Amino acid sequence: MIKAAHHWFYTFFFYRYILYILKKDFKRIEIEGYWPKSDRAALMIGNHISWWDGFWALYLNKKIVKKRLHVMMLEEQLKQRGFMSKLGGFSINPGTRSVVESLNYATELLSDPTNLLLLYPQGKLFSMHQPQNNFEPGVERILKNCQQSQILFYAAFPDYFADRRPTLFFYLKEVEFKRYSTAALNELYQQFYDESRLKHQTKTQ
Repeated sequence: MIKAAHHWFYTFFFYRYILYILKKDFKRIEIEGYWPKSDRAALMIGNHISWWDGFWALYLNKKIVKKRLHVMMLEEQLKQRGFMSKLGGFSINPGTRSVVESLNYATELLSDPTNLLLLYPQGKLFSMHQPQNNFEPGVERILKNCQQSQILFYAAFPDYFADRRPTLFFYLKEVEFKRYSTAALNELYQQFYDESRLKHQTKTQ
C-alpha cells in the first residue's frame, strides 16, 4: 500500500490554491451547523458527489477542525495523482491482501489525537439529488477501533439559484456513534443527510 507522506509545502500551496478556486468558481460559501473543538482524533464522513470532495474536506479541516488530514483513496487513483500522498492520501486496493494493511493503517491513524481521517464509505460518486447514500461494506475494522474518536458528518450542496456562479452550502454535525457497523453508520448518516436536504430545500423556496 501507499502511505501518506505529508509535506508542508504541498499543504501550504494547495490550501491557498483551493481558496483561490473556491473564490473563483463559487459566489459564496455558507456553513450551517457546528463541529466543536476536540482533543480526540476525528473521523469525517461526507456525501461523495464530485471531484471537489477532497478539496472541500481540506477547506473544512483548515477552517474548523485544524488537524492532520488523511484520506483513503483507491490505489489506482493515488498512483495517477502521486502528489495526493503529500496531502495525506493513502491507498486501498480492493480485492487484494493489502486491504487489511490499509484498514489497519487507517485504524492506527485514529489512535493519534492530532489526526483527521476522511472516508467516503459510498465507494463511488453519487448525485447529490439521489436520496440514498449507500455505504459499501468493509469499514467495520476501522469503526470498531474509533470508539474514542470524534465523528463528524457533513453534506455539501452547490446550487446556482439565479446566479452565474453557484453558492456552496455545507451542513455540519457531530454525532455519537454506539453501534460499530457499516449498516449502523449508514443509517446514522442517512438520517443526517435527509435532515440536511430538508433544511436546504427551504433555501430554494
